[in-house]
Amino acid sequence: MNKAQQLITNELYGIYTEQELKSVSRLLLSHVTGLSFTGLILNKNTTFSDNQWYDLKKLLDLLKTGMPVQYVLGETEFCGLKFNVGEGVLIPRPETEELVEWSLAELPPNANVLDIGTGSGCIAVALKYMRPDCSVWAFDLSPEALSMAIENARLNQTQVHFFQADVLKDTLPDQAWNLIISNPPYIPRSESSKMEVRVKEFEPELALFVPDGNPLLFYRVIAEKAYESLAQNGVLMFEIHRSFADKCVQLITATGFQDVQVKKDLAGNDRMILARKI
Repeated sequence: MNKAQQLITNELYGIYTEQELKSVSRLLLSHVTGLSFTGLILNKNTTFSDNQWYDLKKLLDLLKTGMPVQYVLGETEFCGLKFNVGEGVLIPRPETEELVEWSLAELPPNANVLDIGTGSGCIAVALKYMRPDCSVWAFDLSPEALSMAIENARLNQTQVHFFQADVLKDTLPDQAWNLIISNPPYIPRSESSKMEVRVKEFEPELALFVPDGNPLLFYRVIAEKAYESLAQNGVLMFEIHRSFADKCVQLITATGFQDVQVKKDLAGNDRMILARKI
């Protein structure tokens, strides 16, 4: 095990920060050995088989191209659940976990929930898993994303109603929703030059970027459609760009929503918005 750890450090040095490298090393070793993180510590003197060495070196070769470790392994964790991920589907982020946690406190019993731009299905599946009494629907424009989302619902034994739609063109399902939630594209394209290679060259542009001249495109369209579709006291929740919190509040308030709240993520950035239809 120690020899494998040293190989990982040598091969990936300079690609990741020291803290990132520790995390990536644990993920690789756990994936190759099938051991939990605790099991890795208890079995630190384990000798790798030839097949395990082959698998590890193959994973390292992929990581050295800049491919995100989640794509290399084909999986990630979100809200304590396992999710399959692959190229063409946005990798779930810890900030989105915080959005899910906040939304759980707003769900009445037997709520109707709609997740717009579901991607891997992480928000929809996590909400259904934690609140099985709720009816959860989710849609995305991307067939690849929907296929992955359906797979993740099965993986976590949850029943989510997935369908394909384009929120910029299509109407929302005729339902009195208690919660409409979305993590839409919100990064202005001009910011791509500042982003890490493993994000901008591997993750789907469709799920990341918006035009520089219209960064609130999805928020405007979703807020207008959500206001028409939400039940009385229904809630709209977004993940947002940290630089656009004030503009998002103004836009959402102008749409007719009240009790608009902004919440920071654990890093101290404005990251989430809640608005209520009263």
